Amino acid sequence: MLVNSKNLKNVKVRTKSGIFLGRLASLDLDADNGHLISLHVRTSGMLPGLMDEEALVAWSQVLSMSEKEIVVTDAFVTQGATWIKKRFAAPSAQFKERTESA
Repeated sequence: MLVNSKNLKNVKVRTKSGIFLGRLASLDLDADNGHLISLHVRTSGMLPGLMDEEALVAWSQVLSMSEKEIVVTDAFVTQGATWIKKRFAAPSAQFKERTESA
């Protein structure tokens, strides 16, 4: 099944047993071979956009993917979960950081 990456943005991500993890934020691709490496799943903090975290899900933990939902292994929650805390910064500081690293 062909799925366009635009249609995957903000798709719900859950475990096989139904635990809602968050929504897809982005994908990591290996530019050398074109393989999908991992998914970044945005988990909401108390206020959307503030204190959000991202879970990094290895491609090997993805069971199914569609434009409606992504299902990952239950083991993701207890093993191999990598959490990336997003720093809170003013939008102008985030823009400056992105442009300097580019």
